[in-house]
Amino acid sequence: MKTRILMTLITLLCAAMASVQSARAVTIMVTNTNDSGPGSLRDGIGNANDGDTIDATGVSGTILLTSGELQILTDGVTINGPGAGMLAVNGNGTSRVFENFALGYITISGFTITNGRSDGGGGIRNSAPHPNIGGYGLTVTNCTISGNAADYGGGILGALTISNSTISGNSAMYGGGICNLGGGVRISNSTISGNLADVDGGGVYNSGTLGEFVFSIIENSTISGNSATGNGGGIYNSSNGLGQIRGLALSSNILNAGASGGTIFNVGRVASVGYNLASDAGGGVLTGPGDQINTEPMLGPLRDNGGPTFTHELLAGSPAIDAGHPNFTPPPLYDQRGPDFWRVRNGRVDVGSFEAQTGTRPPRPRPTPHPRPSPP
Repeated sequence: MKTRILMTLITLLCAAMASVQSARAVTIMVTNTNDSGPGSLRDGIGNANDGDTIDATGVSGTILLTSGELQILTDGVTINGPGAGMLAVNGNGTSRVFENFALGYITISGFTITNGRSDGGGGIRNSAPHPNIGGYGLTVTNCTISGNAADYGGGILGALTISNSTISGNSAMYGGGICNLGGGVRISNSTISGNLADVDGGGVYNSGTLGEFVFSIIENSTISGNSATGNGGGIYNSSNGLGQIRGLALSSNILNAGASGGTIFNVGRVASVGYNLASDAGGGVLTGPGDQINTEPMLGPLRDNGGPTFTHELLAGSPAIDAGHPNFTPPPLYDQRGPDFWRVRNGRVDVGSFEAQTGTRPPRPRPTPHPRPSPP
């Protein structure tokens, strides 16, 4: 009983603190593309307090970083750009673009993150301790992360959630696109394309060697044309060490092999939830319901197919069309491209991040009616 009362008090205290933080939160406007100084993105991030929103939606062009990376130190900050095709943050080939140190939940949305260079995480590095068991304290959504380089994680290094984004043309020794060495990465409704690893994991490198929690999820995403000189052109998954909760779960993804390394290389634990499609044998791990292996997905090139980020179109006759989980229901309501690109057509979801838009779309959800009170 005492424990229950204590937990209730803690819950009420956390709710009260969150309410106070929300009441104090403000929106900081970014008004120019300068590297620093009043109205700059750097100045906004540096002046933010817990829970603030940094609004760069009114700015377009390129923010060229000449004073080093942008460091996020404040909990609960949301950083909004106008869209990946409108505003780029460029690391100038000399520094990482974003690094997060904050313990709370951080969101970065609506940017192109490019030309970053570092030892780890050329575009983004999440250096915060894992704030929860999932390790997904940083969220990146509606972004393009392209043309970055590092030793580990050319595009991204660290635990985070990625949605409705494209990670393309990045390079590293390990994890050309994404490198996760602890915690977890959750990737959904996203495209990982044309990344390169000099050693392992062209698209995604998922590993833990010291017994730490490592569990990653990739779902409804397209992983295409990634290469590795060593192993795992698309995905390299390792679960070495003593940890008991570790591995990778795959659900409704397209895995299209690049020039080298194949789609999946696994020396750990992979669970196929099903309805994945691989152009090769998929590393022998795609044994779930509805999985297709040695099947050409029939993809168009990475390009503007509508929406804020580039995607691979499903060509007519693609075996990925209407081959996703038969019981899938939104959310998400849309595919990677966002509003007007419905996630389900013809009554069944497609595999990957792109939904072919032929056929009928589902009816819009209607609000539940509520009886009106009778007048006194």
